[in-house]
Amino acid sequence: MATTSASKKPKKADKARKSFAVHYLEDLIFALMLNTGQAAQSRELALALDETVKLHPKYLRKVLFQSDRFAMDDRRWNLALRLATHLTFEGSIEFTLRSYGKPLTREAIQNEMAMIHRRTVDFFDRLLAETLETRPKYWQTVDGSWALEEWILDTSEQDPSRSFLRNFFLEAEEVRPLVDSLLDTRMSAGQPAVDMALKLIRKLEQPLPNKPLSYALWRIREGDFDARAFFQEMREDPRILAFSGAEWGLQDSVEGYFEELRRASKRAEKEEDLEWAEEEEPEGPVVITPADVEEAFKHLRKRKKPQTARALVESIFEYGPHSRRFQESVDSLSAALGLDSRFLRVGGQTWALPDMMPKHTDKVPAELLPLPVAQGEDEVDSELDDEGLEPVLVGWVHDPRYEDFGEEREIDITPEQQPTDELRYVLLHDHWKAGTLKVRVCDRRFYPSESDLVCAAVVDQESSKSYPVWLSYTTSLLYELDQWYSDRGLKPGAIFTVSHGTGPDEFIVSHAGDMDPYCAISDARLKQLEATRKEASKGKWSVFRIMQEVLSAHETGTPFMTVWSEVNVLRRTNRRVIASNLSSYHAFTQRPAGSDLWFFDERKVSQGRKKTKRRFIRR
Repeated sequence: MATTSASKKPKKADKARKSFAVHYLEDLIFALMLNTGQAAQSRELALALDETVKLHPKYLRKVLFQSDRFAMDDRRWNLALRLATHLTFEGSIEFTLRSYGKPLTREAIQNEMAMIHRRTVDFFDRLLAETLETRPKYWQTVDGSWALEEWILDTSEQDPSRSFLRNFFLEAEEVRPLVDSLLDTRMSAGQPAVDMALKLIRKLEQPLPNKPLSYALWRIREGDFDARAFFQEMREDPRILAFSGAEWGLQDSVEGYFEELRRASKRAEKEEDLEWAEEEEPEGPVVITPADVEEAFKHLRKRKKPQTARALVESIFEYGPHSRRFQESVDSLSAALGLDSRFLRVGGQTWALPDMMPKHTDKVPAELLPLPVAQGEDEVDSELDDEGLEPVLVGWVHDPRYEDFGEEREIDITPEQQPTDELRYVLLHDHWKAGTLKVRVCDRRFYPSESDLVCAAVVDQESSKSYPVWLSYTTSLLYELDQWYSDRGLKPGAIFTVSHGTGPDEFIVSHAGDMDPYCAISDARLKQLEATRKEASKGKWSVFRIMQEVLSAHETGTPFMTVWSEVNVLRRTNRRVIASNLSSYHAFTQRPAGSDLWFFDERKVSQGRKKTKRRFIRR
């Protein structure tokens, strides 16, 4: 279908609105820096603008980078005019007014002159006054501010054609279509010039530059027009929004600009840093100053939680991850923080302050620890050596995939069983309840080892949501995974993977819906087991007694790992104890012989332990 002119107009209007929204934002930032007299980081500017419009520092960095009105100065954003030290005194006055784009008080101009030329403020007192008052390029407004003559229409020429060329000689081709559209009106010339201007701005649905607008009004009013009075009336009218560069918009457009800026900010958050990540060209090695370290300290105190060196660099240096100086800055900052006793390393490149350290990561939750069993020939739950176990059970007892507390000594890892790129886990019931994850023997090469306690980020691959967790080498546990388990709706037996993320202390977790056939426990079965657990705890049941209860619910038999998983809902028990009982007692049988399908025969409970197994009992 062919595109009509009607369909093009909204797209053109949308593009103009976006452009003027950015223009308005630049004006806000410029005024902020002008008033403070200081350079600032994008996060500081975002905080200062927060009550006006909430924008992400990343988006502000993009806007500042793409504007020629701002420049980087010692890793902070400053007004470009303050770095123009090559200009003459008068040249810097003109550049200051043109950069701000609006009238300025003499005091404000004088402050900028002092910063540009590295002088005291009173140094230019007399010289500035003489220059402003004697040069025709400047004029003073009613409120005492100073403006550029070039912003005002020159009405000295009465002939419309010659007046147009006099005012727009260098931009005639660009300005003429705009003027023609402004003159295409039947507006009455008897109304105030400001009211006429408002109608023309609304007609074209965009802000208008002062000189072309003034020219159109001069023509419509047949010369009855005071250019300077009009400029000042527009500045004072509450309905008018003044843009830099002597352009006029409408105050009631501001909220629309804010909406456009908020949308653009959200898009920028998701963008990969491109060219605007480069605030500075690399010049020599990155030097971390005491001021940088102090700023890192203040940033950590403000955030009240550990931060990666990458996050600190983005905040302090304002380098994006794709900057050529980013990784060098990360490494240099980490080295500097390591020399300062106020900082604690909690990971490969994650830093904290002492009062941020958690209190619970030096202890293993009681529900994760297996309850001990008494050893000896007369004890009900005595463990057997491997030689006394049924052959099919030996492999399960030493299987590294299902390792839990109390089983570390059982695990014998070969090199091929030590993955370094991705770990596969089965969510065990006790860890599901505690919101934890065991760092198994086979996992130790996977996790960072720079510190005993690591603050890491777990990122869900499907939702991209990040979850802070603590990894303790003292307890071999990852803590605070309960929120991810809950958000993903994981149940005991859920299979998930853990892989390395983009940062040194970041991990990607993924669950595709798969369940382990041995450890999965249905909601209904879990409810039954939890009800039985109260009775077992009150009655101080032995593991042997609990196993009878579990197996009696599986009349068609069940595998060893399912027995272990369900027994552990009632009482934390290691695999060797359960394998030993299955191998020792006449009441438990394999069918067919040698298989991993176990049955319980209540009639044989009284027969007790097999005599042939007694010699394998651990003493």
